[in-house]
Order: sequence, then C-alpha cells, then structure tokens
Amino acid sequence: MTTFTPALEQLNVYLFQLINAPAAVSAGMLRVGTFFASDAVALFPLVLLFNWFWRGEAQKKAVLYALFSMLLALVINITIGMVWQHPRPFMIPLGQHFLYHAANNSFPSDHMSLACAISFSLIGGGTLRRQGLALFAVSVLVAWARVFMGVHFPLDMAASLGVALVSAGLSLRSVTAVNAVYAYVYPRYHALFAAGIRKGVIK
Repeated sequence: MTTFTPALEQLNVYLFQLINAPAAVSAGMLRVGTFFASDAVALFPLVLLFNWFWRGEAQKKAVLYALFSMLLALVINITIGMVWQHPRPFMIPLGQHFLYHAANNSFPSDHMSLACAISFSLIGGGTLRRQGLALFAVSVLVAWARVFMGVHFPLDMAASLGVALVSAGLSLRSVTAVNAVYAYVYPRYHALFAAGIRKGVIK
C-alpha cells in the first residue's frame, strides 16, 4: 500500500474525520448511510434500462454512451489500482467502520467512478441531461455515505470525479464507435423483443 504526500494525507484524514460517522451514531443515520453506500447505486442501471426499453433512438444511444463511459472508468480504475494502492480507513485503522468491505485498495472509488461516469455522460450528451443531473445528486450522496460509513477517504471520491470526467469526455467523443455498436445491437434487440415492440409494451 502507498500513501500521498504528508500534507495530502493530513488533509485526507482531516476531511475523513469531519464526515465519518461518530461512534454513537443513531440507527436512523446508519440506515440512511447504508442505503446510499450500498443500495442507491441500483438506481443507475434502472435508469439506463428504462431509457433503453421505453425511449427512442436518441435515448438508446445515450445509454450506449453511458455504458462506454462506465467501461472506460473501470479500465482507468483498474490501471490506477495496479500502480497505486491506498489503504481503506479501517485498514489503518482510522475512524468508525459500519459497512463490511474487503480490505483492498480504496483509491479511487469504483462506486463513485461508475456512478459519475454515467451521470457525466448523460449530462454532457444533452439528451438525458435532467436525468444525469439527478443521478449526479445521488452520486454525491453515495460519496458522502461511503466516507460516513468508513470504507473510503474523501480523496478517493475526488479522484473518482476526475476519472469520471475523463471517461465521459472520451465516451462522448466516440460517436463513430457508438453509432456502429447501435447499428449492430438494435436490429438484434428488435428481433429478440419483436413481440413486445409490436404490442407497444416496449420500444
């Protein structure tokens, strides 16, 4: 495991201690923290599935851009993890830890990177901008919760924002690739779900 410069580590620890739950945290706050740290991310694939199955071509392409952005973010995170590993707070140990997590690399946060990769892609693409903004608001709560519950440092989340900005930016520039994927996938999707499309159940 590696560390930042002393000044950055000090800032990281200071911010963590500001956000991390106290030892005497209420059961209600733990439920809120657990929901946003673990469960809220389910909203992101649900939004993508809704737009793919019940919206038009522009929205379906926006879903592909978001998926490409997610893939790029994951590749970037894996690459960073191969050359730079930072311990999680409970591995030091530091603060309070209320959520089970494997003792592995914390930097950057996969949850935050993937959530923001989707959000930024939808915001930047324009077609689903409002949904992207709503998902980014959820992403901020996910970031808070994962620090609050003791499984991440604040700088993990800051790095994830950078990863997501890069991945979304690259994705939105991949117009030719996304159009090619859509041209390949949509006819097969249409054939597979032809009955539902004919009945107007899905699009």
